[in-house]
Amino acid sequence: MKIEELANKIINDSEVPDDYKECAKAIGIGLEDVFNELSIYMACSFLNGIFSYDDADFAMNAVWSTMLNYVMEKDIHLIEPCYSIYIAFDEGEYDHRDGNDPIEKYTKPLLKKILEKNA
Repeated sequence: MKIEELANKIINDSEVPDDYKECAKAIGIGLEDVFNELSIYMACSFLNGIFSYDDADFAMNAVWSTMLNYVMEKDIHLIEPCYSIYIAFDEGEYDHRDGNDPIEKYTKPLLKKILEKNA
């Protein structure tokens, strides 16, 4: 299973935790790299208009949950840039009480900065 296929399964709410492991095995990378590659794919896909904010945010909440279980089980630090991308999407979920669209003011600039740093 490719990253793109896993992303679509997540958006369609049909992924299972073993899908992440299957993806890692299929493309020959570690599970931590799957979390990062998937997060980067979601960020790029959102910024390029492939996925809506709602779909990308939904997917990142699912990735966050799976990644959090993984890091707690392994007793390791949060995985970057997966965590930062999750936080960037989270910033678009609520009104910051500044009169601005939170997705435009917070999520998009944060994602662009993260992607530039991880290019």
